[in-house]
Amino acid sequence: MNPTEYFKDLSQELRAVQNRIRNLIGSAHWPSDGAWKESVLRTVLRRYLPPTFTVGSGFILTSEGVSSQIDILVCDDSAPVLFRDGDFMITTADCVRAVVEVKTSLNRTQLKEALSKINRISGLMRRHCVSPNPFLGLFSFEECSSQPEDILASLQTENPSNYVIRALSFGDRQFYRFWELNPLGVSRQPYMRWHAYDVPNSAPGYFVHNLVEYIFPLSIEKSSNIWYPDSGKETRIVGSLPRRGEMGNEQE
Repeated sequence: MNPTEYFKDLSQELRAVQNRIRNLIGSAHWPSDGAWKESVLRTVLRRYLPPTFTVGSGFILTSEGVSSQIDILVCDDSAPVLFRDGDFMITTADCVRAVVEVKTSLNRTQLKEALSKINRISGLMRRHCVSPNPFLGLFSFEECSSQPEDILASLQTENPSNYVIRALSFGDRQFYRFWELNPLGVSRQPYMRWHAYDVPNSAPGYFVHNLVEYIFPLSIEKSSNIWYPDSGKETRIVGSLPRRGEMGNEQE
């Protein structure tokens, strides 16, 4: 497996689907356009996750209420769900392993709204989840118009506590990841920072593989050279910012 070429192929695949849908339906049915893109990303995730996981969309229901609609839910099938019909699910928080918000594009205001929504879902899950912390992510098919420092600042403002937003991918090259420990391995002290990267033709690949790695860390760690390009991404870093808030309460 050549991870570098595979990441490029995945970016091209997602871009081709986006263009194909737009060429077919134009701008007349943007909700349908968005729904198909969510479906494409769910299909990609299913390629990697074992059949003991369900990838769908829906709601998380708790004793204090229901979440807003979630574009992508990854649930552990060893726990029961309240309702399932095709890709649509209503589930309790304990079986959720990943939550991803999917967008076609994001301006500065839409970015803050999306991050705030994820943080609200994170807070709901944190109060009711008895399982390991879930992966939380934001994925956009097009690049974000904001500068890296502004995106990092929005993360710091909109996700100061609750479960941390782990990864963001915008277009083909903008990727963001949260690190508990310094990725350069210079210290085992808590690091707790988001890094912004410019990784041409690779952002979707890094996003998908980071989600899988978060759920199956040992499997990826044993063969990281298969899952990620040898060159890595730290040479492509374009910004970094620490997380504020309840860092001591993050039980990783």
